Amino acid sequence: MNAEKGIRTMLKVQIDWLEFTVLNTQLPKVINTLDLGWTDFSPLVKGRFGYHNQLKWQGGNIFIMFTANSDVVDLDTKINMQSGVHVMITGQGCKQYSAKHDLMHLIRVLSAHERVNFTRIDLAVDDFESKIVSYDKIHDAAIKGHFTSRWSKWDEVTSRQTSTNAYLGRTMYFGSQASDLFCRVYDKTLERKVNSDEKDVPEKWTRLEMVYRKDRAKKLVDHMINGHKSPGYVLRGSLKQYLRFILPTTDQNKSRWPTALWWKELLSNVEKLQLTIEKEAKTIEDMTSWVDKQISPTLSAILEAHEGDLAWFRSILVEGSKRLSQKHKDAITQFLQKEGTPA
Repeated sequence: MNAEKGIRTMLKVQIDWLEFTVLNTQLPKVINTLDLGWTDFSPLVKGRFGYHNQLKWQGGNIFIMFTANSDVVDLDTKINMQSGVHVMITGQGCKQYSAKHDLMHLIRVLSAHERVNFTRIDLAVDDFESKIVSYDKIHDAAIKGHFTSRWSKWDEVTSRQTSTNAYLGRTMYFGSQASDLFCRVYDKTLERKVNSDEKDVPEKWTRLEMVYRKDRAKKLVDHMINGHKSPGYVLRGSLKQYLRFILPTTDQNKSRWPTALWWKELLSNVEKLQLTIEKEAKTIEDMTSWVDKQISPTLSAILEAHEGDLAWFRSILVEGSKRLSQKHKDAITQFLQKEGTPA
């Protein structure tokens, strides 16, 4: 038995959130991609995230957001293709959808489309006995400083019952929750007992989740689809890149402390996974679009205040030309070459 299969027998890894936007499309294509039907959805009163309209899957927590070009919303309704269709499958929705569908297959189909942007994907690992992934073990190590991390901060959030002081929830975060990549660890037993009527909840259930957003989600999909890596491998590879629990020694340099055996067992047989994407250089077209969208109203207001006198604008351009960076000069050269004009 190889290491990854051994880990699988003790832990359960799953996709716990999937969110994406499809541009230049219409509703029927998106619903068909989900392998669902129009009649499976019901309209909600309000949209979300800037979209005017929203549908909810009758089978669970799948939400489709869009902006219709008319007041009537049906299968033939035309939508704003520029803002596209945004789909959010929550943690519960992933579980409900997976009862009859394959989320990895859905991601594979979506990744083949050029106009799909993955905006958030969560991967979760459950240890139902807290033998390897243990909230208490991780919390104790964090409190003592027995870890190293590329994340600059960690937080804990707890809640207690007023009358008994008993815990109602315990959660730890490595990395900022506002960032595009962070890790969340929590006592799943407490969470299930407080928020559900389930009777057979494991007594020592710890869940660890990795949240990937925007470019990190895009890179995650690349590892899974083009790199042929399983969700479990990618999650553990991400942890290996960003977090390490260690055993203290007399060495003053914590980076030389040995890895804790339980953490080494969790991350055995995986390589560190790079989750950053090198940004493409901005083109003159990109810069023009940014000026048009972001500051053209401000420029117009200043121009009107100066009663159409462009002297102030010329002076700004002169000063700006003195501060051109190499990336600006490269963009100019690229633009002139494309236009057939000597640089």
